[in-house]
Amino acid sequence: MDIVTFLLALLGAAAGVTVLVLFALRRKGSLTTVPMTKRRCVVRTGAPPQHVYGWVTQHCPPGFSVADADPGRGMVLLESGMSATTWGFFYPVLVTPEPTGTRVELGIKSKAIQYGPLVTRQHRKLADALAALTHGRVEAS
Repeated sequence: MDIVTFLLALLGAAAGVTVLVLFALRRKGSLTTVPMTKRRCVVRTGAPPQHVYGWVTQHCPPGFSVADADPGRGMVLLESGMSATTWGFFYPVLVTPEPTGTRVELGIKSKAIQYGPLVTRQHRKLADALAALTHGRVEAS
């Protein structure tokens, strides 16, 4: 490969990364545009659903923020920003009552294109944070 081909490939890669960064920064989420995903973690807690929903929306773990909420359906959309290793994520959250407390389902969707262990790590990070916040336990990931 000659130097011109290399520089053109490098320029194309830089342009592609720039497009993805701009896309991820500008992407806004709502419960209508980011549905619950197939990939889920489940947190179970003995606390009542109203308290859990309030904790999730009022005391969101550090590094995450509430993008949208629907108290009537028990749904919240959390988001995280870009980092050095990820484009940022949306996390659809569903809070449902159970006979022994509350079930919290957490999905995850990248703001751009991302797969692999970094997605799993971010998903688990939020699940662990919500389990600590609600005095619950993570059951699946």
